[in-house]
Amino acid sequence: MIERKWLSRLSLKKMTTLLVLLSVFVSLVASAALLHRYVIQRENEMVKEKLKDIGRVVAKDPRVISEVSSDSFSSIVQDYTMDVMKKTKVNFIVVLNNQFIRLSHPDKSVIGKPFSNIEDARKSSNGVEHYSREQGILGEGTRFFTPIWNEKGEQVGIVCIGYVQETINQELWNAQKTIYIGLGVGLFVGLLGALYLANQLKKTLLGLEPKQIAARMKEREIIKDSVSEGIIAVAPDQKVLLYNHNFSEVMEKAKFTEEYMQDGYLTKDIFSLLFKEVFETEESISNRVIVVNQLELIVSIKLIYVKGKIYGAVATIRDQSDMLQLIRELSGTEQYVDSIRAQNHKFMNQLHTILGLIELGKYEDVTHFIRVLNADYRHEIGFVTDKIKSPAIAGFLLGKSSELKEQGVELKIDSDSQFPNMTMGGLLHDFLLSMGVLLDNSKEAVALSVKKQVRLFLCYDEDEEVIICEIQDTGEGIEEQLLEKIFERGFSTKGEKRGYGLDAVQSIVKRYNGMVDVESKLGKGSIFRIEVPYKRRNSND
Repeated sequence: MIERKWLSRLSLKKMTTLLVLLSVFVSLVASAALLHRYVIQRENEMVKEKLKDIGRVVAKDPRVISEVSSDSFSSIVQDYTMDVMKKTKVNFIVVLNNQFIRLSHPDKSVIGKPFSNIEDARKSSNGVEHYSREQGILGEGTRFFTPIWNEKGEQVGIVCIGYVQETINQELWNAQKTIYIGLGVGLFVGLLGALYLANQLKKTLLGLEPKQIAARMKEREIIKDSVSEGIIAVAPDQKVLLYNHNFSEVMEKAKFTEEYMQDGYLTKDIFSLLFKEVFETEESISNRVIVVNQLELIVSIKLIYVKGKIYGAVATIRDQSDMLQLIRELSGTEQYVDSIRAQNHKFMNQLHTILGLIELGKYEDVTHFIRVLNADYRHEIGFVTDKIKSPAIAGFLLGKSSELKEQGVELKIDSDSQFPNMTMGGLLHDFLLSMGVLLDNSKEAVALSVKKQVRLFLCYDEDEEVIICEIQDTGEGIEEQLLEKIFERGFSTKGEKRGYGLDAVQSIVKRYNGMVDVESKLGKGSIFRIEVPYKRRNSND
């Protein structure tokens, strides 16, 4: 546990350097150990081969054979063997006769005396060569025994040749020294490579430590999954670079029967639908409406450039129903603001009139004016509240009536209208928004007409269990070829940045499995009809 904590505190550069250096060190030590073993074995074999070759040459020399055969102790053999020792750098060459008496030796004082280890020498008395490692006069050493044969094929003596262990150890060290130098050089090069690799890795990771990278990755996942839009980024070869959970939800909402992503690549159909045009034209797309399995999506796609070249593209996708909800909310807010503004104007005008009469001293006119206002107000409120029992709808219609009246348009509620007081839940808000949109459109339709009138019919059919709303205007009407387009999002004959109201109305009505229809005649006006199924909970609802 302590070691792990110690390692976790190391920086990426230090950890990389340590790991690479450790790997190099272990590899070099293992290699050096194997080479060390090989060198020792090879050196021993070379020593034995060298001793055997030199020993056989000495044993076949005529001078050695002649001197050994005559049992003389002249200096010929001694001089010859010393010369061979000097040239071959062996430590000793001892020539023995059949009685194991030395005829040559590096130490002249022992010449003519028996061999120090007669049992070892006796092994070659029957013509057999052999190696041994024994203690001699010069110390422990490795030696080779080979028989000396005369011309008749008779063994007349033995040659013993060898190295003392100290010499062999020196040879082994000389051979291994290169290995250890190479090991040191390898470690130094490994250290330089580890430092270089650590620096390059640090640059590649923008100077971030592993913990920081992990934290950034977690933060990225949290952020991209927190975005309300679906996000997906792909390369030109259809490889998915990134996507969030909301993108998966949009694809599921589109009811795909097949996988839209396979082995990290976007399927051809989805790629063609979203990204093909962007990569071909190299132009971004902003707020385009596309249809995927009858699901309308708003898509924006931006190209990703790396060093001036297209690296990929990222798309943000939103379900259009979310946008329509926002439009409806904004539309309702605008209607409420206009209604309050109209009421404010009307109230201020009435106050100014009363103030003017008071300043002129026309107190009787003030009284009469207030009575008239009161009567008109009671008439309007009484008629609406008598027909429309729902307080919310009645209040909305009274406010809308005042707003239209302020703008010179008469809102006439059909005498056959009848709407009970019932709990409508979420439908109430959407229904009021729909009526507001249709009333505003009708107000604009009669703006250039001589007769500026809008008629409203509202009822709840108990038998069919359906809410019916009809709004008729005295405008110029709508051309027949435009009737099929007026409910399309963004279509309008009134200018740019219009054409969202009727689309919102249609979406609201369809959400509640209702229907919206329009009839229009040029020069006579238009009638919009909404039918929304609604089942009351009980008779008192």
